[in-house]
Amino acid sequence: MTVSLQSNFANPPRRNRAENRDFRRASLIQAAIAVVAEHDITGATVERICERAGVSRGLIGHYFDNKEHLLVVALQSQFSRAVALKREIANHPAKDAAETLKSMMKVSFSSPVYDREQMAAWQAFTNASRSNAAYRPPISRVGRELHRLFESLFAQAADARHIKIDASLAAFGLVTILDGLWNSLATGKDEASTDDALRACELFIEGCLR
Repeated sequence: MTVSLQSNFANPPRRNRAENRDFRRASLIQAAIAVVAEHDITGATVERICERAGVSRGLIGHYFDNKEHLLVVALQSQFSRAVALKREIANHPAKDAAETLKSMMKVSFSSPVYDREQMAAWQAFTNASRSNAAYRPPISRVGRELHRLFESLFAQAADARHIKIDASLAAFGLVTILDGLWNSLATGKDEASTDDALRACELFIEGCLR
């Protein structure tokens, strides 16, 4: 019997023009995140980004206004994915709202939201937002979205436990703790692990619901 060596890996399906455009645009976005993580914002040159994406230097202009536009879109993409994964958990809740919040925290400190590349890029973008106003709206938008998600779940968890809490303040605290823990992990200043970070979040959630 003759066995064909051909496969979808050896002969991937052809992409149409629209699919090619989406693929190249996504490749540039992912390359931008990787280059920012490795070289910081100042080192994220067009040459490095295009080399990482495997495209010619002129291709950025076909999909983005300029390099700065690409970097803002890359930031939006990185943060939006993290929020989308948390929203997916909220849409398919655990046994109770408190456990759903804890599941969201696990996502915050595990792949694909959390790895060294994502962490380094996040640190670079947030640091740069102090001097570059273009990076602030996406960061603020993510904070507001997370606040709404967390506030709703804190309110549900409090109702289930028949207690009264300030759900908005609890949500603010959790968003702030997440930011602080990511900063701690990114810099290594506290020698904390992701397990430490997750446990800190879980302790905060339970503390708010006593």
